Amino acid sequence: MNKTVDRHRLYGQHLTPENIFNEFIFPEIKDKLYDYKFVDLFAGEGNLILPILKNIPKDKRIDYFKKHIFLFDVQDEIVDSAIKRVENYGIPREIAEGNIKCLDTLQYYPEFLLSDSLPVYHITNPPYLYIGYIKNMKRHRNI
Repeated sequence: MNKTVDRHRLYGQHLTPENIFNEFIFPEIKDKLYDYKFVDLFAGEGNLILPILKNIPKDKRIDYFKKHIFLFDVQDEIVDSAIKRVENYGIPREIAEGNIKCLDTLQYYPEFLLSDSLPVYHITNPPYLYIGYIKNMKRHRNI
Protein backbone atom coordinates (compact mmCIF):
# COMPACT_ATOMS: atom_id res chain seq x y z
CA MET A 1 0.00 0.00 0.00
CA ASN A 2 1.39 3.43 -0.85
CA LYS A 3 1.97 6.30 1.58
CA THR A 4 -1.01 8.33 0.30
CA VAL A 5 -3.44 5.46 0.86
CA ASP A 6 -2.00 4.89 4.34
CA ARG A 7 -2.59 8.58 5.24
CA HIS A 8 -6.15 8.42 3.96
CA ARG A 9 -6.86 5.41 6.12
CA LEU A 10 -4.96 6.45 9.23
CA TYR A 11 -5.98 10.11 9.35
CA GLY A 12 -9.11 10.22 7.22
CA GLN A 13 -7.19 12.67 5.04
CA HIS A 14 -9.25 13.96 2.17
CA LEU A 15 -8.09 17.51 1.44
CA THR A 16 -10.96 19.73 0.34
CA PRO A 17 -10.21 21.85 -2.73
CA GLU A 18 -10.25 25.65 -2.38
CA ASN A 19 -13.05 26.01 -4.92
CA ILE A 20 -15.42 24.63 -2.24
CA PHE A 21 -14.62 27.73 -0.16
CA ASN A 22 -15.24 30.03 -3.11
CA GLU A 23 -18.49 28.41 -4.18
CA PHE A 24 -20.16 27.45 -0.91
CA ILE A 25 -18.49 29.02 2.12
CA PHE A 26 -17.52 32.55 1.15
CA PRO A 27 -21.02 33.58 0.00
CA GLU A 28 -22.28 32.61 3.49
CA ILE A 29 -19.63 34.47 5.50
CA LYS A 30 -18.62 37.43 3.33
CA ASP A 31 -20.65 39.90 5.41
CA LYS A 32 -19.42 38.38 8.71
CA LEU A 33 -15.64 38.39 8.25
CA TYR A 34 -15.00 40.65 11.25
CA ASP A 35 -17.69 39.18 13.52
CA TYR A 36 -16.15 35.77 14.31
CA LYS A 37 -13.09 33.64 14.90
CA PHE A 38 -13.04 31.22 11.98
CA VAL A 39 -11.85 27.81 13.11
CA ASP A 40 -11.12 24.60 11.24
CA LEU A 41 -10.51 21.71 13.63
CA PHE A 42 -9.43 19.38 10.78
CA ALA A 43 -7.76 21.99 8.59
CA GLY A 44 -5.47 20.04 6.34
CA GLU A 45 -3.81 22.74 4.23
CA GLY A 46 -6.41 25.34 5.22
CA ASN A 47 -8.46 25.45 2.01
CA LEU A 48 -11.74 26.10 3.84
CA ILE A 49 -10.60 29.21 5.75
CA LEU A 50 -7.30 30.63 4.49
CA PRO A 51 -8.84 32.05 1.28
CA ILE A 52 -10.60 34.57 3.53
CA LEU A 53 -7.28 36.41 3.52
CA LYS A 54 -7.71 37.26 -0.17
CA ASN A 55 -10.58 39.48 0.92
CA ILE A 56 -8.68 41.34 3.63
CA PRO A 57 -6.58 44.35 2.62
CA LYS A 58 -2.87 43.43 2.61
CA ASP A 59 -2.01 46.06 5.22
CA LYS A 60 -4.59 44.59 7.63
CA ARG A 61 -4.00 40.87 7.08
CA ILE A 62 -1.57 40.25 9.94
CA ASP A 63 -3.87 41.76 12.57
CA TYR A 64 -6.88 40.07 11.01
CA PHE A 65 -5.15 36.69 10.98
CA LYS A 66 -4.11 36.97 14.65
CA LYS A 67 -7.66 37.63 15.78
CA HIS A 68 -9.83 35.71 13.33
CA ILE A 69 -8.20 32.58 11.88
CA PHE A 70 -7.31 29.39 13.75
CA LEU A 71 -6.42 26.06 12.14
CA PHE A 72 -5.66 22.66 13.64
CA ASP A 73 -4.60 19.34 12.21
CA VAL A 74 -3.13 16.14 13.61
CA GLN A 75 -0.27 15.88 11.09
CA ASP A 76 2.87 17.99 11.51
CA GLU A 77 3.70 18.08 7.80
CA ILE A 78 0.19 19.24 6.87
CA VAL A 79 0.32 21.95 9.54
CA ASP A 80 3.65 23.10 8.10
CA SER A 81 2.09 23.20 4.64
CA ALA A 82 -0.74 25.42 5.93
CA ILE A 83 1.81 27.71 7.61
CA LYS A 84 3.68 28.05 4.30
CA ARG A 85 0.41 28.96 2.57
CA VAL A 86 -0.23 31.68 5.15
CA GLU A 87 3.24 33.07 4.56
CA ASN A 88 2.25 33.51 0.90
CA TYR A 89 -0.50 35.84 2.13
CA GLY A 90 2.11 37.99 3.88
CA ILE A 91 1.72 36.59 7.39
CA PRO A 92 5.09 36.08 9.15
CA ARG A 93 5.83 32.47 10.07
CA GLU A 94 6.05 33.16 13.82
CA ILE A 95 2.55 34.65 13.76
CA ALA A 96 1.22 31.81 11.59
CA GLU A 97 2.62 29.26 14.05
CA GLY A 98 0.60 30.92 16.82
CA ASN A 99 -2.71 30.21 15.11
CA ILE A 100 -1.99 27.04 13.14
CA LYS A 101 -1.29 24.15 15.48
CA CYS A 102 -0.75 20.42 15.42
CA LEU A 103 -3.47 19.10 17.73
CA ASP A 104 -5.74 16.08 17.85
CA THR A 105 -9.02 17.96 18.09
CA LEU A 106 -11.00 14.73 18.25
CA GLN A 107 -9.53 14.33 21.75
CA TYR A 108 -8.83 17.93 22.79
CA TYR A 109 -10.88 20.97 21.92
CA PRO A 110 -8.69 24.13 21.90
CA GLU A 111 -10.56 25.83 24.76
CA PHE A 112 -8.48 29.00 24.53
CA LEU A 113 -10.71 29.88 21.57
CA LEU A 114 -13.52 30.56 24.03
CA SER A 115 -11.52 33.06 26.08
CA ASP A 116 -12.81 36.33 24.61
CA SER A 117 -16.06 37.82 23.41
CA LEU A 118 -15.56 37.05 19.71
CA PRO A 119 -17.68 33.96 18.94
CA VAL A 120 -16.29 30.92 17.18
CA TYR A 121 -17.52 30.03 13.70
CA HIS A 122 -16.52 26.47 12.81
CA ILE A 123 -15.84 25.74 9.17
CA THR A 124 -14.57 22.23 8.74
CA ASN A 125 -14.68 19.07 6.73
CA PRO A 126 -14.31 16.41 9.42
CA PRO A 127 -12.10 13.41 8.79
CA TYR A 128 -13.91 10.50 7.23
CA LEU A 129 -13.04 6.90 7.73
CA TYR A 130 -12.30 4.84 4.67
CA ILE A 131 -14.96 2.40 3.54
CA GLY A 132 -14.53 -0.78 5.51
CA TYR A 133 -12.74 0.83 8.50
CA ILE A 134 -15.47 0.06 11.03
CA LYS A 135 -15.90 -3.45 9.66
CA ASN A 136 -12.15 -4.05 10.06
CA MET A 137 -12.13 -2.55 13.56
CA LYS A 138 -14.95 -4.85 14.61
CA ARG A 139 -12.96 -7.83 13.40
CA HIS A 140 -9.80 -6.70 15.27
CA ARG A 141 -11.53 -5.65 18.49
CA ASN A 142 -14.29 -8.27 18.62
CA ILE A 143 -16.97 -5.56 18.68
